[in-house]
Amino acid sequence: MVRQSYFKLYPAGRLQQKIFMLMKKKTFLLVYLIITFIFSQAVFAQAEIKNAILRGLDNCYGFRWSQAEITFQRLIDKYHDDPRGYHYKSSIYFWYYFSNKDKADLQRFIEYSDQAIEKAVALLDNDENNTEILYILGANYSYRAMAFTQEGKFLDAVWATKRSESFLNKVIELNPRFYDAYLGLGLYNFAMGQIPKAFQWALSLAGMKGNKEKGLEYIKEAMTHGTYSRVEARFYYSQILTDFFSDYSTASNYMNSLIARYPNNLLFNYSLAVIYIKERKLDQAERILRRLRNTHTSKFKQLIAYSNFLTGDVLFKKNKFDSATVYYNKFILTTLDNDYTGIANYRLGVCYEFMGQKDVSKAYFKLSDRGNLDIDDDIYAKRRGELLADEGFTKDDMDLIRFTHYVETGRYKTAVDSLSYLAKNTISNDIKAEALLHLSDALFSLKRYEASADTALTAKSLKIKNEKWIKPFACYFAARAKEKLGEDADAKLYLEQADDYKNYDYQNKLKNLLFALKSREKF
Repeated sequence: MVRQSYFKLYPAGRLQQKIFMLMKKKTFLLVYLIITFIFSQAVFAQAEIKNAILRGLDNCYGFRWSQAEITFQRLIDKYHDDPRGYHYKSSIYFWYYFSNKDKADLQRFIEYSDQAIEKAVALLDNDENNTEILYILGANYSYRAMAFTQEGKFLDAVWATKRSESFLNKVIELNPRFYDAYLGLGLYNFAMGQIPKAFQWALSLAGMKGNKEKGLEYIKEAMTHGTYSRVEARFYYSQILTDFFSDYSTASNYMNSLIARYPNNLLFNYSLAVIYIKERKLDQAERILRRLRNTHTSKFKQLIAYSNFLTGDVLFKKNKFDSATVYYNKFILTTLDNDYTGIANYRLGVCYEFMGQKDVSKAYFKLSDRGNLDIDDDIYAKRRGELLADEGFTKDDMDLIRFTHYVETGRYKTAVDSLSYLAKNTISNDIKAEALLHLSDALFSLKRYEASADTALTAKSLKIKNEKWIKPFACYFAARAKEKLGEDADAKLYLEQADDYKNYDYQNKLKNLLFALKSREKF
């Protein structure tokens, strides 16, 4: 009121009023423009960061690692308080470390990972519900869990796993459509669902539990709708289809689609070669492995070593024992750890038996205990190698290996004739039972399901001295054939019997096969 009277009494006051009102309008406009500018800059920055991440990931998947490092370093330089550049650069060194076991790469991963976590936590102090930052924390702790597991730091790995799951769950609670978070949660749930029941109680005390079915659904969400994780989700899903469901056809389709986009990705190509071997398409696998062996890279030496091992396996299954020795020996000389060295030495022993060099063969059998005894193949190699080093090889042993390889190479009719002959004529119950088991497998592949079930059950009925693994596998083979025949009650019975066996070779492999068959709704 005072101000209005002043403006009325004094003409100069009216001028001041106009100036005052104009200043108010311009101040408002200026503030509006500043806010709009800041907001637009923030939006632009987020778009720029997102596009840079996608370019960097595309370079990673294309195995253009130097370009990926440059991309993520530029993010760090321009947005040094944002954790995303640090996180994605740490992921490069994570993959390097997993392939070459170089401690320097592990140290670089930890350094960038620590910085990513530090920057993320600082941002959460101002905005605790920032889903982008929560996602980065969840994803980074997931990498840390895998790195700590590789290092044998299991308590650190459990803690990192729990932190990852906690952050990613919060992302989903805040925004159920943040699909990238579903990949980490899916892998977590699937992995926790794999833990034997005898140990699940211990993890549940730490609040860690999971469900395989939920895990698969989550991975599919990321695979279908993810922004940053779609490619990685497709890769992991194909691995699960291969290792846990024996769905090689679908898995190879996924891998072929990824390779069509990223033909230079060594990991994708290697994984496809593994699938082809399991599909018994050995010629296709061998072509891929040849390309991988001829790749020169210091950062993925272990993958090249494994390519030599798989090449040895392909030639071994083709009964080309002389050639197989070359690649098994290359693998043993170049591998960076003891994974699969037991089975490589065992198969070298077999190869030298076929080559008539019994002294060399025996020496390799004695080395069959040098593998990683957490791996099915190396567990088998240790037991079997010790047995053959003591008892030696018989003609029936050699025939069994050659005839079994007919199954592995898809020559099912030849396998049926040869294995049937061996089963009738051998005097060893162990050899007879194993011959019948592989015969059952060949008959199943020929869709002779009734004969496959009967043959498996005959193998199961024999008194076996050494090869205790045959009986639980015979139960599975019988269940598998009965399911195809629509005899679900019998199939369920044999699945339950397979579950009752303990302490035999290839337990992990059979557990996955049983899981895949039980996953069908009728069971």
